[in-house]
Amino acid sequence: MAQNDRIFFISDQRIGVIQPDGSGECCPEFPVPGQAYWQLGIIFPDGRGAILWSQEPPRNPHANFDDPDGPGHAKTHLWLYDFAEGVPHELCLPDQHRVVGELPGSGRLLVSGNLDGKMYLFTCDLDGGQREDLYTGPGYGYGTSLSPDGTRVAFHLTNVADRPGYEIYVVDLARRERVLIASDPEYYHFGPVWSPDSEWVLYQRCAYREDPGHEHADICLSRADGSETRLLTTGGQQWFGTSYGPADHHGGGSNMPAWSPDGKWITFTRLLPGSRTAWVYRPDRPDTDHFNRDYRPDLARGGTEICLIAPFTGEIVALTHDDPPAWNFRTAWSPDANRLVFTRAEVGTEAELWVMDVDGANRRFLTRGIKGRGADHGRWQRLAVAPGW
Repeated sequence: MAQNDRIFFISDQRIGVIQPDGSGECCPEFPVPGQAYWQLGIIFPDGRGAILWSQEPPRNPHANFDDPDGPGHAKTHLWLYDFAEGVPHELCLPDQHRVVGELPGSGRLLVSGNLDGKMYLFTCDLDGGQREDLYTGPGYGYGTSLSPDGTRVAFHLTNVADRPGYEIYVVDLARRERVLIASDPEYYHFGPVWSPDSEWVLYQRCAYREDPGHEHADICLSRADGSETRLLTTGGQQWFGTSYGPADHHGGGSNMPAWSPDGKWITFTRLLPGSRTAWVYRPDRPDTDHFNRDYRPDLARGGTEICLIAPFTGEIVALTHDDPPAWNFRTAWSPDANRLVFTRAEVGTEAELWVMDVDGANRRFLTRGIKGRGADHGRWQRLAVAPGW
């Protein structure tokens, strides 16, 4: 295990950090006032710095997410952060933007954003200056992912007139051309993830008409040029829209499959037969309304198991088994592909971070987060310097 490996996570809207052996847990304090929420963005390839994302408090914390005064429209900031220095420096970038990655050998950032019904990509210097536009197209695009070789970008796109709800596209950055990878009016296609060799795009598809809560999905794989597609699972086996935690402090978020760094395996979260999540649709409104539901952990049952699937043979290996069942999900690989960090939650309890070997052995609890408020979205990163937190 590398000396400077760290596992980052989110707990109570803050960035948490812990070493893979469970020691050194902390929550870095950033000398920036007025920020209600922090996330770790990209880690630079040299392992010396990162991009941080923060958000100010919404004008009305009780408003719906998409309300103009709600959390979805609160002002955001992007910060350049050196692990040795420990001081964030704000980037000169517009509100509601994300840094997708650093283009190899260029010293420039790739940034994505949405404005006036269009999605766009541009590059800029490390301070946010010297913008160069690369792509603009109709719709709302997010889930943006830069290929490991830095030549192409994949994203899912919605809100395009006369097009299916969620489609996957790839843009060649040199030619500035867009290729459609996945589209079907019966499915939402979501969350593209590149293979380590930059040849394949991994994503999920959800039969949203039968599953308005987006809880189930299947795993798909397409060549980056759109010439071939493989369906790796069937029957909605992947637990897609997660739900966990007690009734008064529950969490969620999209649960994504993950390539191993060596490209040999993909993780996915298989729902056990007969499992039922904590979401219950109210009978007084149509069950096609995603927001028409109550969170009832007392009615949940079953759970999930974390599995590996071989991308080109379809072989499946189950790594976790709990008796009684628990909800295991959201995996992230160690840089050497020998271990995994994942989120685990029993019904109605706060989420926890756990680690295990790639064969499922040596499972071990890491943390329940800041003041026991839950830990999720684990990321195993190898840093070039030991942070001074």
